[in-house]
Amino acid sequence: MIAIVSYFFFHPGDNGALARSEILPAKTLAIPKRQLGRRLGALLLLAALPLLITACTGRNLGASDRGWSPVVAAEGTVYVGTIQGQVLALKDSGNSVSLQWVFPANEEDSIGGVYNSPVVGPDLLYVAALNGTLFALDKRTGDVGWSVVVGDADEPASLVGGPVLSPDNTIVLVGSEDGNLYAYDARSGSLRRGYPFEGAEDKIWSTPAIKDGVVYFGSHDKNVYAVDLRSGEEKWRWETGGAVVARPLLFKDLVIIGSFDKNLYALRAEDGTPVWGGQSFPGLQLFEGAGNWFWAGAVANNSSIFAPAMDGKIYAIDGNGNLRWEQQLGSPIVSTPVLVPLGLIVATRDGEIKRLDVDNGVISGLPRLPSEVKAPLSAVTAIDPANPDLSQVDQSDSVFIGTQDGIVYRLRVTSGQSQNHLWCFDTEQKIQLANSECSAAKE
Repeated sequence: MIAIVSYFFFHPGDNGALARSEILPAKTLAIPKRQLGRRLGALLLLAALPLLITACTGRNLGASDRGWSPVVAAEGTVYVGTIQGQVLALKDSGNSVSLQWVFPANEEDSIGGVYNSPVVGPDLLYVAALNGTLFALDKRTGDVGWSVVVGDADEPASLVGGPVLSPDNTIVLVGSEDGNLYAYDARSGSLRRGYPFEGAEDKIWSTPAIKDGVVYFGSHDKNVYAVDLRSGEEKWRWETGGAVVARPLLFKDLVIIGSFDKNLYALRAEDGTPVWGGQSFPGLQLFEGAGNWFWAGAVANNSSIFAPAMDGKIYAIDGNGNLRWEQQLGSPIVSTPVLVPLGLIVATRDGEIKRLDVDNGVISGLPRLPSEVKAPLSAVTAIDPANPDLSQVDQSDSVFIGTQDGIVYRLRVTSGQSQNHLWCFDTEQKIQLANSECSAAKE
């Protein structure tokens, strides 16, 4: 049986609120009846996601989105959420890659899609799915360690933000479209005492960040929240002028996060007091904001914060809020960039891959990929023990990128104007492509 579902795209206002006065053309989807219930929530999400970006760019980013091909690399394995609604584990041998396992094995049992990167624990891989389920998979076999429908099992809300694992690997947290933050025992999947945190008044698309026993995240209700990790009690909140969907960056004693009001905020981690940003105290507004929304999360090294925005620019800001440099890359930036030893690697929505010098923003142009890039970039990383509160430090010359045509790339970043495709893998066909096919895959 096939059910036909039509839905409308609503154009959002400047602060991310949906304005029903502007209705874009209806879309019609054919969905197997047995999958209809679990897909209804996804359809509503897909209606909202592209429109939030359409308001800024004039283009529809994702009318047919089924996920954003997020990739994470760890311990010689690359894990990717596919647009077919599966999770793949790829064994990475450097210049080649092979399929290790697939979950679920049957595409008919699709988990709906994945928008943000899975999290790798000691034994389990944690995946937040569009169908409202949090999965803990054996990272060696792909078998289900445990799974839980987050929130109301009868009407599950989509999980857009990614999960986060506590530093001691005992708690996994995820925000939901139902507006609640959930915390589960990382080994058993049992809901932690004190949760869910129900203080937010709208959807949570922001992937949380944790430091010193406090969880930080944003919400569509325009607030940034700090919640005690163990008790689930609110410590503070700070209201911005728009929806907050980015993952917070914890930079020294600051929480750095962008908003749909086009401002980047620096809030004191202890109490939420603004140090600089769009609503800081008089005389402290140093960085004047972007030309469009902040969607992707910022990253940082020891001295600078690098914040990508939907205006196509990367802003480099020091810890005191002074703008060091900015660079226009030509199209909106949806994916969170990564830092590697040779610089800052950024992917624009249109598939342009750029390497920027962190000191001056000078751009080294790299070949364009043949598909859109929306998911966060990934690198083989290790925590810098001298600066554990900063972004992870890459120990290799490679960046992993998942694109919207279902191809995963491992790119070697060089000091020149070129890059090498160490390998590329087609997640739909589940095969490694020849290097000659990588640059032209599915054009």
